[in-house]
Amino acid sequence: MVSGSIPSTAVMSRLDSQDVHDVQVGIIGSGSMGAGMTLLFAEHGATVGCYDTDKEAVKTLLRQSEEDKVVDESKVYGFTSLAGLIHAFPRQGQNQPRILVLSLPHGSPADGILDELKDLLDKGDVILDCGNEWWADTQKRQAKCERLGIHWIGSGVSGGYQAARHGPSMSPGGSEEAYAIVEPYLKQWAAKTPSGEPCVAYIGPGGSGHYVKMVHNGIEHAHLSILCEVRALLHGVLDLDNDTIAKMFEEWNEDGPLRGNFLVGIGFKGLRFKEGDGIKNEQGIVEEIEDKVTQDADRSEGTGTWSAREAMNRHVACPAIAAAHTLRIISADKFERLAVVHNLSTPQPQKKPVKDGKLDPELAKAFHQATYGAILGAFVQGLELITRTSTDEEWGVSLATCMKIWRAGCIIQSDAICDLLLPILEKFGPSQPLNLLESCPEIASELAKTYASLKKIVALGVETDAVIPAMSATLEWLKSVGGKNLPTNFQEMELDYFGHHNYDIVGKTEKGHHKGRYHTEFKST
Repeated sequence: MVSGSIPSTAVMSRLDSQDVHDVQVGIIGSGSMGAGMTLLFAEHGATVGCYDTDKEAVKTLLRQSEEDKVVDESKVYGFTSLAGLIHAFPRQGQNQPRILVLSLPHGSPADGILDELKDLLDKGDVILDCGNEWWADTQKRQAKCERLGIHWIGSGVSGGYQAARHGPSMSPGGSEEAYAIVEPYLKQWAAKTPSGEPCVAYIGPGGSGHYVKMVHNGIEHAHLSILCEVRALLHGVLDLDNDTIAKMFEEWNEDGPLRGNFLVGIGFKGLRFKEGDGIKNEQGIVEEIEDKVTQDADRSEGTGTWSAREAMNRHVACPAIAAAHTLRIISADKFERLAVVHNLSTPQPQKKPVKDGKLDPELAKAFHQATYGAILGAFVQGLELITRTSTDEEWGVSLATCMKIWRAGCIIQSDAICDLLLPILEKFGPSQPLNLLESCPEIASELAKTYASLKKIVALGVETDAVIPAMSATLEWLKSVGGKNLPTNFQEMELDYFGHHNYDIVGKTEKGHHKGRYHTEFKST
């Protein structure tokens, strides 16, 4: 056991050693995710070499391998040069491809590493990109690697840094040949369901793996927004204390339609923390945390932005995802927002305390059902985005496979919802169904049961000026997709008036998204 900041002799002996030739897996990037995966792989018996240009970060990781009780530190080596890492794999002629795992920020860092690696690797070697990456960039790198005779797999890794250490959900995409090389390792490393099934599967060709992870994160953003909006209503409007809300979330997490929901689970645990880094508050540390989310605005996190953009580009209605993203953007700059608050002077959320600090059972039930409906709705929206893109790109992604790998080790794990969706989705082939509410009446029926509760909770938010964008967007989405007659006939009339866009006539509409055949000359040109 080693502690403190002074590197031990053992640590230094495992740093940039030229005598190591048995590395099985290389990790590029020793941040929280890369460090977690290094320790995870070593725990499962792999000899791992971790590379980073930051020597102190590599030393820290080597110390962590000594301090971790379930890791054999002799299986963890650190390198500050890529050539040193590659040299540490078995010599050529062993007929075993090198496996290199990237854990880097999205964008140019991966391109830079590839440029450095291309002259160091041999044909048949595999690069497994486990960062959050834009799917089209993944496909460009795959094409470049194919010309070099090496493999590039784009794999989503979910669950955050804690899952990276203990077993994440993984969504690899690329060639089936490349996947076959890494599959035995991935099945060891991935999170396991209670029955022992690994939460990893081949998603499809090209950038499909990174795309599925992107949408996973879009759904995650919606869920995060829904839960913070619900908590704001319960605490900021109805004046329930955080311990009471924590108990409510815990009960939801134990039984009912939100059973086994990861975010509900960490929500009730987090609300009970009274002390944290720089914070101490008997009402809960959440009271001292600033109401700003910066990961999108500072460009350190791209998946929420990409998900919202893809929904627009692919013409898939994902309003909860878009509303959640918008809220994060608005929240990011607190000083700018306060200046706008001053200029607008609109009403702030009003208190409407419940009697004796307890919810009426019917209202409590409505909150439960409304939260469930919004979270299920975000799943439906995200899954439809996956099938639309899979169809467009000819990836053949299975929604059932997506649900299977989301059963553990990921942020959107929701056991009861998975139990609902998985048997329904297993009936469909690749890239199907494009419209879940059309093709899956069971899902539509389940959402319909939550409509009245959603309406009641959104009405409470409107009455009290609470901020509930994802919840209200979900209600409006249900009203719209379930609307036999929408107000858009007036919009179509005006479009034809000024733009000659044509229209269909009631009773003579053709199936699909085709432009109408009729035009009225409202004003002579």
